Amino acid sequence: MKRIERDFITLFNCLWYQDFPVIEGAYSNTSNWTIHIGHMVKQCAKLLGARAVFENARTDAVLKFPDGKVLSNVEWEWIEAHKDNVGEIQKLLNTHANAAFSTFISYSAEKNLQATLNKASELWASASKPLIFFVVTFTMDSGNRWFQELQTYVFEGGTHRLYRSQPALPWEHAASEYLECEDGQ
Repeated sequence: MKRIERDFITLFNCLWYQDFPVIEGAYSNTSNWTIHIGHMVKQCAKLLGARAVFENARTDAVLKFPDGKVLSNVEWEWIEAHKDNVGEIQKLLNTHANAAFSTFISYSAEKNLQATLNKASELWASASKPLIFFVVTFTMDSGNRWFQELQTYVFEGGTHRLYRSQPALPWEHAASEYLECEDGQ
């Protein structure tokens, strides 16, 4: 894994809690999550010396350096990625050759997580560059999603692995608990 990929993952996971769009015990709508993710993506790009261009003709965002090189093509989707009508991973695959890595941000019910990972693994098996996949797991209650974890997977070379996992909700994140965590924890 390249340093820029590790840096992006670290920044994304840290910025996840910044300006979090929900308070404890409450639910937020999809518009607030879309804005939150867009803001995080822009901040990650900025901190890595790139800029984010949104709603590109092919992807939700493209992170570019001043010299025009593409850091990452980025897609995010509220609908669970294992469903047939979700084609964001395929969109990223179609444009992955021009970027250092691709990024997909999605949500998955815990019971559907394996199907989501299987779909991503099948689609990304032939890719020549990595896919960084951030997935927020959730449980359903009264028609609302209650977030559990923010999990980060890296798909590369025909395989994938859990790179990092943390509580999805800031009030459940005790930062000092992670002093001794290894990759994948």
